[in-house]
Amino acid sequence: MGWKTDEYVVHTKRPEWGVGKIIRVDSEAVTVFFVGSGKRALGQPAALIVLAPPELHCHPLLARIAPSVLSDEVKFLPLRDCVDYFHKLFPDGFYDAAYMTKDPKAGERHYKVVASEMAHALLGKAVWEVLIESGKFGEICQRLAKVESKTNLLHSFEKIKWHAALKVSHLQKPISISVFNDIYGVGSRMSRFDALAKVLGELDGCAKWTIATYYGYLLQPEPRIFIKPEVTKFAAEACGWDLQYQSSLNWNTLHRAEEMASYLFAELTRRGLRPRDMIDVQSFIWCIDPKSYG
Repeated sequence: MGWKTDEYVVHTKRPEWGVGKIIRVDSEAVTVFFVGSGKRALGQPAALIVLAPPELHCHPLLARIAPSVLSDEVKFLPLRDCVDYFHKLFPDGFYDAAYMTKDPKAGERHYKVVASEMAHALLGKAVWEVLIESGKFGEICQRLAKVESKTNLLHSFEKIKWHAALKVSHLQKPISISVFNDIYGVGSRMSRFDALAKVLGELDGCAKWTIATYYGYLLQPEPRIFIKPEVTKFAAEACGWDLQYQSSLNWNTLHRAEEMASYLFAELTRRGLRPRDMIDVQSFIWCIDPKSYG
């Protein structure tokens, strides 16, 4: 068969490789990126591939393959290998006793759930609206500080800068309103995030991904992800996801990170790990990076 680039295929002898996308064709080989195996050069003419059924053409990873993976600058790590590594840490996955322990120095979920519950109690939509209408911006910032202090998700330097900004009286109103609108506001999500990024950019040392995504992650842990830059970049590179990371706050990176988190949630669910929300997905991202967790 005369193969063409961008055609979707499956390997007749390696179903575990999943669907693949042809990225190069020459006289000697057909090079395919398979979601379960990465890049494979299959010799012509007996490449042992057939066209994939249409329902497999919309695989999220094949729409977001990182150029660095295709060019071999970064080693692709199949998701099954990441899952295997996670299971070495927590044999029962997201329901492992060690994963669920209340010890904040050992467990991965409990302390984040406690922080999420506190965030909902102190900064739920109705409560926050009343505080804004009453002009109690100082009280809102005290509550933001209290919720942040419940976890170790921010670096100590980020904590210092953020807590200092929350104490400055003329900054409390724009902080309170921009964080509220990013989480609970109406209209374009992109414009709401851009407005938050603008406010954070005017604060000393606070235009950080961790600060920008922290409260949305705790208050809306089903759709939103917390971005810890280095581990998020590792997960994207390992999984072959084109994150297009930039250190400056921008909608494109955030949108792609949330797409990756949704992809991981769906794949982990399909593989039987039963993640409950993005708290589990973020914990998975953190744990599979040997530099951060190992």
